[in-house]
Amino acid sequence: MTGVIVVSGQSERMPQLGVKRSLALLPLGDRSVLQHVVEGLAGQGITSIELIVCQAPEKVEELLGNGDRWGCSFRYHLATQPERPYRSLRVIPELHAEPWVLVHSECYPSLNFPTGELERPVLFYGASRKPLPGKEPAVPPVERWKGTAVFPAGYVTDAICNLSVDELYAHFEGLAETSQASVVQAPLWVDVSSPGRLLETQTLLLQRKLNGPAISGTERDPGIWISRNVVIHPTVELVAPLYVGPNSRLNRGVKCGPNAVIEGECIVDTNTTIENTLVTSGSYVGEGLELNEVIVDQNLLTNVRLGTSVDVVESFLLGGLTPPRRPSWIVRGVQSVLAVLLIVLFLPVSLLSLLVFGILRRLSYTTVRVVQLPARENELASRSYSLPCLGADAWVVPRVAGWRTFVRQFLPGLFAVAQGRIGFVGLPPRTPEEVGRLAPDWRALYLQGSSGLITEAALAIADPGDETQKYLADAYYVVQQGLPHNLKLAAQYFLRLLFPVKSNLR
Repeated sequence: MTGVIVVSGQSERMPQLGVKRSLALLPLGDRSVLQHVVEGLAGQGITSIELIVCQAPEKVEELLGNGDRWGCSFRYHLATQPERPYRSLRVIPELHAEPWVLVHSECYPSLNFPTGELERPVLFYGASRKPLPGKEPAVPPVERWKGTAVFPAGYVTDAICNLSVDELYAHFEGLAETSQASVVQAPLWVDVSSPGRLLETQTLLLQRKLNGPAISGTERDPGIWISRNVVIHPTVELVAPLYVGPNSRLNRGVKCGPNAVIEGECIVDTNTTIENTLVTSGSYVGEGLELNEVIVDQNLLTNVRLGTSVDVVESFLLGGLTPPRRPSWIVRGVQSVLAVLLIVLFLPVSLLSLLVFGILRRLSYTTVRVVQLPARENELASRSYSLPCLGADAWVVPRVAGWRTFVRQFLPGLFAVAQGRIGFVGLPPRTPEEVGRLAPDWRALYLQGSSGLITEAALAIADPGDETQKYLADAYYVVQQGLPHNLKLAAQYFLRLLFPVKSNLR
């Protein structure tokens, strides 16, 4: 038997969630919906799978590859007209030689398909909240065909291939009404056709009620799956069932679960509660929030109960985490050249500041060993370098941005920028000892970032000695980091030189 998966694109009921990725690539537990569908077909012995992709074909192919990992062979077909994706059926010769199954990736029945010779199509029906054409919405939900069917060999006609998605659904429902097709009721589905259905399916998966789809890996406690490299504060409350994906952090006082999935690469900040909720990869969830029956996709919040979606512009509430990466050689080269030019330009200021501070404070140029970011926890000492500064306490004593930081930190630090050790803007440089004293969640966040001479903490916080404010400044920078935000911080830094603010710190 050959399997045909129509990998759908956007949905009228999930328009915003479908903008960034295909619905089939939304997470369901520890993997995407599409991967669950593929594994369901492979588990029934269907090893030849044709994928008709309506959106983001490069992401689909990157996820699945050629099918070797499941013992299958995949072929990809791009639907040039996503509203009529079935035209690709004409070019699949296997459909004329053997029975075949059609699956739409947003709905997959949790049962086994019939085997052997078929005389007519077998349609899989399930409860749907979508009304029949021309009728008012029905309560309770009506039973409808949900896009999965098994066909006899050769059941491919031009009439079917030229239909739109809605027309195909109406066509086969008409065949069922006239007994030209068999109907099988499927009570349980992998269904992501709407935000509510996605959360319902997520709950079924976590509670092990689906036939086939399951979360892989080891349970830390019954019903609690924690993936690799997850940092959890000792005060966090975990309520089964739930899944926390790789490289995520749950900060102090968080309550997570029941029926919650955090996909991975996420930060959930202090005293936040997450229940019956999906948090997609790379999302930052702010402090003191209560999330229940919602989908968080970085700064997009979808409320299932209210049936609404909103883009949250306040990044301290919800936001996206930029994956940590070392600047490209072009960026490092540009920064190095600019650093050399600034060293030459401000050479008189550097010499004058050395003279003034040498006479008044008996300070001289020296270096401090700091950690070069990004780094791993086991290489704090080995991955360090000498950062020039004016006075050994230049980077140790907290200071707000101003002329003192400019002459004691920024100007000497330009030599490290020229060497590619540090950037102009980033997290504060810290010694291995300072990094080791950070709280575990703070240390994990810091080590994945990048350091710079101009920092969020020096510009944004009122009391640089307040550890909480410093942590929040670091977390905010990690969320916002990128060229636009770095340019904004650099502009604020130099404006601070022209228009100093009063400070009692020396």
